Amino acid sequence: MVVILDATEGDLAKIYEIEVQSFDQPYSLKLLKAYLFLSEGLYIVAKEHDEILGYAIGLIQNRFKGHVISIATARGARRKGIGSALLQELNSRFVSMGSTYSYLEVEVKNRDAISFYSHNKYHISYTRRNYYGKNRHAFIMIKLLKGNYDLD
Repeated sequence: MVVILDATEGDLAKIYEIEVQSFDQPYSLKLLKAYLFLSEGLYIVAKEHDEILGYAIGLIQNRFKGHVISIATARGARRKGIGSALLQELNSRFVSMGSTYSYLEVEVKNRDAISFYSHNKYHISYTRRNYYGKNRHAFIMIKLLKGNYDLD
């Protein structure tokens, strides 16, 4: 059974491994560790039998914005609902901390990620040019939140 827990420093090596597997410009281990200790940060992992299958990092900004910083699942754990469960838990925690919406950046060319976020009721709000480097634009995707309910 998969459980979602707060991440610990002992989880960082596996989180970093998943990060490197998942992104062509992964966050450094040092940055991943820094997020773990931010007071406004949320850092969760999905585990099954003590094995980390995925993680999500979020930040509360200006008391009402939840920012999804990073979310990824291990290769063998993909397309099993783990990413959606992590995202749902992150959004639930955003709501409990007063957020009215959640947002994230995703590369315009990353169709799989855009589909994943759309499936989880995020909508493209606008494009941020050159966010990932020259000619590598990002969509800003937003999901409105209210209490424990989604505004669709």
